[in-house]
Amino acid sequence: MAKVLISSLGTGQKRDNGYAKATYEYKDQKLTTTFISKALAKFLDIDKLFLIGTTGSIWDSCYQEFGGNSEDIELNLYEKIDNKCLTENDLEIVSKTIINQLGSDGSKCFLIKYGINEDELWNNFDKYLQILDRIEDGDEVYIDISHSFRSLALMSFLMIEFGQTIKNKQFKIGGIFYGMLEYSKENNGITPIVDLKIFYELMEWIKAINAFKNYSNAEELSLLLKNEPSTKQAYKVFSQLSKNLEIANMHALWQFTRGISKKINALQTSDNKIIQLLSTDLMELAIRLDQPLQSAFQYELALWLYENKNYALSYIALYEAIITKVCEKMNYNLHDHTEREKAKRHVDYPYNQWFNTKYENSISEIRNCIVHQCQERKDYVEQDIQRLDIFLKKFEPFIKK
Repeated sequence: MAKVLISSLGTGQKRDNGYAKATYEYKDQKLTTTFISKALAKFLDIDKLFLIGTTGSIWDSCYQEFGGNSEDIELNLYEKIDNKCLTENDLEIVSKTIINQLGSDGSKCFLIKYGINEDELWNNFDKYLQILDRIEDGDEVYIDISHSFRSLALMSFLMIEFGQTIKNKQFKIGGIFYGMLEYSKENNGITPIVDLKIFYELMEWIKAINAFKNYSNAEELSLLLKNEPSTKQAYKVFSQLSKNLEIANMHALWQFTRGISKKINALQTSDNKIIQLLSTDLMELAIRLDQPLQSAFQYELALWLYENKNYALSYIALYEAIITKVCEKMNYNLHDHTEREKAKRHVDYPYNQWFNTKYENSISEIRNCIVHQCQERKDYVEQDIQRLDIFLKKFEPFIKK
């Protein structure tokens, strides 16, 4: 496990006394340097630094700032930068200097293009993927977006998303930093380092809410709630909801959603501003699923699953809602298999023609093919999705009367 910093180098004009410096401050720590990456490396006790820059970036000063003491090497880097003929091999000496300064292996410098067209942008993203390959599971990653091109800030976010979602890398984001040079004049010459991690966290919450609302997947949401002290009860609810959705246990789902709106009231009073912003949507869904009758719950669940494009589970939920409704009307035992089988024969006209297996393209026929993976309906997938919308509308008065 290592602390990893990904930073970028900008360009600068070299004067007699070198490049311009700034006094950076983070959590009462201060350091005057040309590079925010050097300040962050010290403030955060970084193990590995991945540094990105162009052929015009101030690599010569980077070499000197991180402890390089050869004037010949510094001059050689400066001349190659000035002549725009720098190569990534030339940066090996800078990488070694950073490694010596940090006292641990693994740091590396990467040369990128200016990103003025799509090919150059793809080249730059490939460099970020090379960095991603050097990040290991368990690492704590810090991103600095202070210098160089604004496209690199976007690339950093893309790399995080690509690594965690596509590559399934198990690293933690420790912070996303920006050195606010424009504020230093108003701040007695001190440049504050601002942590923008809240934007990453907001992105994670948006993804989790989207997965829950649009794909009926509550796992990501429950994991985020787990880390919030003020929402432990909500975490328990959504964790169980996630597990029961995964196994499609509708009776258990109903039990968990009874009174769910009361259980997650803590969301609205959470200290986390992101949770407060998203609590309204969660509460609306919780209220929607909190139905007094099991048939009504199963029907609302079927609707929600349909809206989330989970058509197979929607068919199953609607099928069970119809049977449950008959059991409720006829005072049958909802949980007795024999009585639920008997209830199937009491779905009255005209609803029986859309429900019973003896009718072609009925809910029961389609549901059975889904459950038993029959091949008869392999050519009717699109039509069966369209039929589901019709069935849900036709059975609304049956369930709600």
